[in-house]
Amino acid sequence: MYMKKSIKVILSLVTTLLALPCHAQDDQEKREENFDFNNNRVAFSGALTSSDSYQLEFSYHYMFNRYIGLGSAFGFWKVLYEEGRASGNDWKIESDDNKPYNIYLRPSLILKSPALKIKKVDIGIFAEPGVMLNLPFTSAYVCQYTHWPDYKRKWIHTTGGQWFAVDLRAGIYVNIGPIGISAGYMLSNHDVYSQYRHLSYKGHSFAEYYPKKPFMQGAYLNASFYF
Repeated sequence: MYMKKSIKVILSLVTTLLALPCHAQDDQEKREENFDFNNNRVAFSGALTSSDSYQLEFSYHYMFNRYIGLGSAFGFWKVLYEEGRASGNDWKIESDDNKPYNIYLRPSLILKSPALKIKKVDIGIFAEPGVMLNLPFTSAYVCQYTHWPDYKRKWIHTTGGQWFAVDLRAGIYVNIGPIGISAGYMLSNHDVYSQYRHLSYKGHSFAEYYPKKPFMQGAYLNASFYF
């Protein structure tokens, strides 16, 4: 229910932002924003999520104008504090592998409002809908104990689990010349334990040990440069 309400709010924001550029040309003729517009935008961003994970990514977008851009990001995510641990009477997943992680591509659309000019600073709102395409493969090592404390390492892997997720980001942006900073709220249906639940060892599915997290939200921070 909460996710549906959040999606409705952000979709309303996206619709509003799509309409704003249609009225922005007249305003732009009346005054120039401080923002030094260029078509190429590179950015580095990070996020902390409610799934006890973080995301780091580098992105490039081609800006068709000051308000609409299309591009993609290459990123990495990892769980910081795991919930659960796969283990049996004589085996357990290695500690270093008990925090799921993956790399991903994230195609996205940038939608920005016309900026409010405050001296040398431009301030506005933005929305960035996108999709996260995770690597459709994950693996881990299991410690199989023979005679304590001796053990053998067993490699397990899977191509199952969620590799495609939809997310939305929205918030406030600030531009000082070609340099920009934006911060806001993100939500996604990315489940950080989805792939791990498809691992198994000695007849034990790891779904027994890891929770389902079908809804994720978090805080998002981005630094960008136009050239």
